[in-house]
Amino acid sequence: MNNQIIEALAQTQAGIALFDADERIVYANPAWEQLITGVAEEDLLFNETELPEGGMISVCFVKPQAAPPPTMRLNDSANDSNIGTVIIADDSESNRMVARRILQSEGYTIVEASNGQTVLNMLRRGVAADLILMDVEMPDMDGLHTTRRIRHMQGPVSHTPIIALSAHQSRDWNVIARQSGVDEFINKPIQRGPLLETIRDLITRAPLDKLKQNNLPSPPPVLRSKSARLGKRMRPETPTSPVLDIRVLEQLYNDAGDEGARCGIDIFINETESRLVKIDKALSEDDLSTVRSEVHVLKSTSGTFGLRQLSELCATTQTIFDEDEIDEGHVTALSRQVVQLAPTALTALNLYRRSRSWGDDARA
Repeated sequence: MNNQIIEALAQTQAGIALFDADERIVYANPAWEQLITGVAEEDLLFNETELPEGGMISVCFVKPQAAPPPTMRLNDSANDSNIGTVIIADDSESNRMVARRILQSEGYTIVEASNGQTVLNMLRRGVAADLILMDVEMPDMDGLHTTRRIRHMQGPVSHTPIIALSAHQSRDWNVIARQSGVDEFINKPIQRGPLLETIRDLITRAPLDKLKQNNLPSPPPVLRSKSARLGKRMRPETPTSPVLDIRVLEQLYNDAGDEGARCGIDIFINETESRLVKIDKALSEDDLSTVRSEVHVLKSTSGTFGLRQLSELCATTQTIFDEDEIDEGHVTALSRQVVQLAPTALTALNLYRRSRSWGDDARA
């Protein structure tokens, strides 16, 4: 009878897993592995039933979709074989899209998460990741806190290689990230070559070497104030940089491909328009916490898409936010300047995207 039940579970299209009292998987059917590895967690439904003697049974379904997702064409190298599974954790959809395009074109399987708690849930449910690409600042649970939680998990998952991503251009942030347990630190915007080289090095590193590295003593803490860690800079009231950094955009097209770059720009523009509404509303309600969070993400994403002037203005604004004593009047004025500058920057970016499309059409 038990064999018949297991055989039936193995053939069902729903993912089913049995967990013990310590949330460790006792049994999982093939559909479970396929769903949790190939589908983003926000697109899944979980029905979990606690067992009287401890543990639980979890049933996983795919959420009904309004329309099937577009078919993504990958390069030949991606179609040959899966060379590793990477979790991309970033609260910005456009940032995740750029990283996904780069890695999928090399043959990596991608699983996406929008915050740290989702990453932990994935790992607890048995997602086997070869590496995690972790944004440092995310809502609900930031990347460094998430990394520390992963390092305290039981079993091999605690040794999963983690690359921290941040727009903070500071050596101290590198040190702080490594003290939290990350293996490598990469500044945003990400560049294809260094990213792929770092990932390949970490994935192919011998497990024994990995364990030895994790046992190395941590470097001594850097005893500085928060504002000093972030790096005090001059605060220009009026940005003097160009609106668009064409070199960044050209690199983006090279790294993500024409289709990937255009798709990423479209997502970024829609994402930023919504973000500006949130900032404007938060300013009207004196909700500086929300303003800071949205400005930080905008600093990162605008840098990824070459909006240099906007990114630097957001960086200046965040520097003031992170001072020990915030000048609310000054930070509010700069935040309003962000809202005023962004539409001009988005228009320039959209014109650049369209000009690239016109050039492609003319060459065709």
